[in-house]
Amino acid sequence: MKSLALILFALVSLAQWAAPLSQIFKYERTLTNGTLIRLKCTAPDPYDLLRGHYLAVRPDQKEAPIAKDSKLLEGQCACATLQTAAADGLITLREIHAQPPTSGDYVRVTYNWESAGKANVTWPFDRFYLNEALAPEADKWFAESIRDAKGIIAEVRVHQGLAVLENLTFDGKSLRDILKECAKPATP
Repeated sequence: MKSLALILFALVSLAQWAAPLSQIFKYERTLTNGTLIRLKCTAPDPYDLLRGHYLAVRPDQKEAPIAKDSKLLEGQCACATLQTAAADGLITLREIHAQPPTSGDYVRVTYNWESAGKANVTWPFDRFYLNEALAPEADKWFAESIRDAKGIIAEVRVHQGLAVLENLTFDGKSLRDILKECAKPATP
């Protein structure tokens, strides 16, 4: 009886570790093997007492045409195919499908509603966390720079529908690098 309890305990313990480890593996595989896409977005700087400083990343595009013969329900996971904008190389959503496409890159999004043949969607990422040491500089930098016309670009890795936010850039420069430069003490 004791050996059965030990075996059961070992299996439950293994299952508790397997779930988070498989999630970590999927995200790391996406960051390593995924296709880099760039999206225009906004990123206000809220503060959450429990989670710390983060940027609330909101891609500009929230609507795309629904593919023919795709029946979608509110709250359903859908697949958005991607296309590159000609001039600036930024990615836009081409069509929303109920099933994953057979070829090409796509992102799993949440379908919200339809209006005039276009689907309103929610992107699978919404936060970019900051190092707490850089957070005060981020607040100051955002207050001075966020209204710039060039905007913020989200760099996202996509692999088999999974999208992982890798970095944010502003005027072609990594946000992390900008904040590190702002945090450096002035040399006399």
